[in-house]
Amino acid sequence: MTRLLAAGLVLGALIGPAAAADLPVKAPTPVSTWDGWYLGASVGWEQTNPTWTTTCLVDATAGSCGPADPFFADTSSPHSFQTSGGRIGGYFGVNWQVAPTWVVGVEADFGFYDKTSSVTGIVGCTIFCGAFIGGTPANDSTSVRNSWDASMRARVGYLVTPNAMLYATGGLAQQAMDASVVCDGLTSPWCSFNENQTFANHIQTGWTVGAGLEWKATNNWILRGEYRYSDLGTWTPVFFPGTEDELHASITTHTQMVTFGVSYLFGGTSAVVAKY
Repeated sequence: MTRLLAAGLVLGALIGPAAAADLPVKAPTPVSTWDGWYLGASVGWEQTNPTWTTTCLVDATAGSCGPADPFFADTSSPHSFQTSGGRIGGYFGVNWQVAPTWVVGVEADFGFYDKTSSVTGIVGCTIFCGAFIGGTPANDSTSVRNSWDASMRARVGYLVTPNAMLYATGGLAQQAMDASVVCDGLTSPWCSFNENQTFANHIQTGWTVGAGLEWKATNNWILRGEYRYSDLGTWTPVFFPGTEDELHASITTHTQMVTFGVSYLFGGTSAVVAKY
């Protein structure tokens, strides 16, 4: 009996490794990661809200802005030059997957949005302006144009699934703007001669914050939806400086945008895990 038991143990020791070698082993499985540089394009909708306040109307040859200024802005100031419409753009950035469910990165973007809003008359001088009362001068106008925008932002994302990421973003924003005043000296209560002035392609700088959702359709292609709000601060142009028609303005701008994009991730699969 003892000899039979010993023989069985020896046989089992010999057969065991050979049998284990015959068991199926799953091939190493590549695991999708978010690390790497990416480049994308976007389309969407943007709303801009520049608010124009005329802070002073002054004959610069006779005085300056202040309590003694005989000309003062009427209730047509402030005025909102709100516009909205389509926006197209591009973006690029880099991701670092710093933990199994956390991704950080930086991103820059550039967008094209070309909308102009105009009003008849000079803001602050269309209803009651100095000695002028009543009637909007038909040949006077004020306008604001918004064109391209850009930003440089940090991003922090949380992976709700391996291929879906919720993220927050924030950083520096810029907006290109034009501001124009046209004044007819024959009919205007303000201008003593025909004149117009445009400040073209002024770049206003501020901050932006937002949030979005990204989904990896494949290891390299990423779809996204994003919302951002931007505060571009205040711009204070002076029109017709040094003349008897000097006008001081304060233009405060906020924007909102919703964009949808697709990007290509250079990399996307770098970790390999063997599963049994």
